[in-house]
Amino acid sequence: MPGLPTLLLVDDDSFVRRILKDVIADTGIDLRLLEAADGEEGLALAQKEQPAVMFLDLFMPKKSGLEVLGAIKSVSPDTRVLVISSMDAEPVVEQAIAAGAMGFVGKPFHPLEIAAAVRQALAS
Repeated sequence: MPGLPTLLLVDDDSFVRRILKDVIADTGIDLRLLEAADGEEGLALAQKEQPAVMFLDLFMPKKSGLEVLGAIKSVSPDTRVLVISSMDAEPVVEQAIAAGAMGFVGKPFHPLEIAAAVRQALAS
C-alpha cells in the first residue's frame, strides 16, 4: 500500500505482536504493519522498509533492543522508535531514551497508551 506510513513491530513474543497489531488496527489509523521476531530481523527490515514508527522490545534474541537503538539512526534515520518492555524501571527507560527512543511503553500496556504513542510519533 504505497503512501501509507509503515509501522514495524519488533518483539520476540508473537502474542505481543498480535495484540499490538489488533490494538493498532482498532485505532483507525491507516498504516502498513510489518513485524519482526528479533532485533536482527527488525534492523534489516528497518533498513529495507524505512518505517515511520517502530515498536521495539528491549530483550530479544540475536540483537537486543538497545543494540538496535544504537544502529537504527544509521540504517533508518527518520524512524521514530518507541520502546515497549516489561522492564520499565526508571534507569532502563532513561537508557532507552538516551539511546534514541522517542518514547517508552511498559508491558502490560493499555490500548489507549499504544494509540496515543502511535499518534504522537506520526505527528512528530
